Amino acid sequence: MKSILYAKNLHDLQTQMKNNKGLQIVGGCTRLEELPEKAISTHGLKDLSQISRHERFIDVGPGATLSDLLNLGPNHMPHILYEALASIANPMIRNMATVGGNICAEGHKLTLYAPLMALDTRLEFKSTTETKVETLQNFKKVPEGFILTNIRISLIDEDISIFRRVGPEHTISHSSASYAFIVNTERNSIIEVKLAFAGPFAFQSKKLENLLIGHRLPLSKKEIDTLQDTIESEFLEATADKMISNVVIQQFLNLTRYSFEQLT
Repeated sequence: MKSILYAKNLHDLQTQMKNNKGLQIVGGCTRLEELPEKAISTHGLKDLSQISRHERFIDVGPGATLSDLLNLGPNHMPHILYEALASIANPMIRNMATVGGNICAEGHKLTLYAPLMALDTRLEFKSTTETKVETLQNFKKVPEGFILTNIRISLIDEDISIFRRVGPEHTISHSSASYAFIVNTERNSIIEVKLAFAGPFAFQSKKLENLLIGHRLPLSKKEIDTLQDTIESEFLEATADKMISNVVIQQFLNLTRYSFEQLT
């Protein structure tokens, strides 16, 4: 018989997780076809649902819903994040689905993953005795004995930002993915660039980012061709041991070329 527990606060959640082996945290459950045998809900838990905007970042509790974050408005978050949030499902789903759930969903990476990677998002995990912080790019799973307690999203400048979802419009399938591209310039030179892709797996090109920094704008066709060859080689190498369809690969390459062409 399946059972769902509820926590009064973060301390209570940590205590119950410690005392109940195999207990799994659930949020809005919008992606679960069936509940785990033993689950504890974070729904309505204020300790994990707070959102606070600072000068250089936004702190988001993992229990905050997509609607909670979206309601900050387009002027109070990076445009690429607002666009990604607004693209997800419909208002009813967004009122239930949590930011933490979108990040921590097992298997396929969901819509927010790529833009959050591009925004240098950091995840905070707490146990009863310790706090750990790691980048979303390096995130594999919540460490044993820890709880995701905060999501820190950098407020990166966006002179150019591109977000795209690929795959079926109203569902997540093996061909679904999200793509994010951000460029910040100063005096016609690129000073910051982020390129991320997430779906069947997560990919962020530090190689390309380092290659582009310092480039003068506009880019020439020759420079675009060189960049495209670089990203294609890196992406194909990253997908060599993964079951990625040719359609997804081609969509990614089309998006990168389109992005580079915006720098001309």
